Amino acid sequence: MEVFDQLAELYQGEHSHNPHQAALIEKINSLVPAAAAILDLGCGTGVPTAKIFTESGHRVVGVDIAEGMLRLARDQVPAAEFIRTDLRELPDDLGPFGAVTAFFSLLMLSRADIEKTLARIAGWLEPGGYLGLGMVNLDADSLPVEFMGVPVVVSGYPQDALAERVTEAGFEVVSIDTVEFTPAGGPPESQIFVLGRLPD
Repeated sequence: MEVFDQLAELYQGEHSHNPHQAALIEKINSLVPAAAAILDLGCGTGVPTAKIFTESGHRVVGVDIAEGMLRLARDQVPAAEFIRTDLRELPDDLGPFGAVTAFFSLLMLSRADIEKTLARIAGWLEPGGYLGLGMVNLDADSLPVEFMGVPVVVSGYPQDALAERVTEAGFEVVSIDTVEFTPAGGPPESQIFVLGRLPD
């Protein structure tokens, strides 16, 4: 979303140090083969996801719609490839990737688009590939809210419903956890982190 052009540095300052996200990134890092290709949907400023993966020797393709985010990403993670586009417009034949991550990017879509995107992610993965997903714990479809002073529209699911959507998209749910994270300068958020695996 273009509104994130103006929030890039502020967003990074408040949301790039989430220990739950970092832990899932490191878990995926330990599971994928060396030098695996990884797609990061809604890559933001490249920190921490693209940075951690590239520093581990993986080839990372980051996708974001906000040029302000991507400018920071290209400066901070020069080893990765970054593409400006709406993730809903990515081609079906993208990949294959050893893992696809989407940390708090799918929540900006409608539920219908979230479910379509999860199915498309399965098509972009190699057999046995991994999905890393972060969402806000929210039971809503296209709900108008204010985020960091900017109006946005968000969607989400409670944990059990999110697990069902991931399973329906073709994944085995390896782990799913609801946690609390307090951004710097922000109120606590209930968040859900999912590790999914595509069958071989």
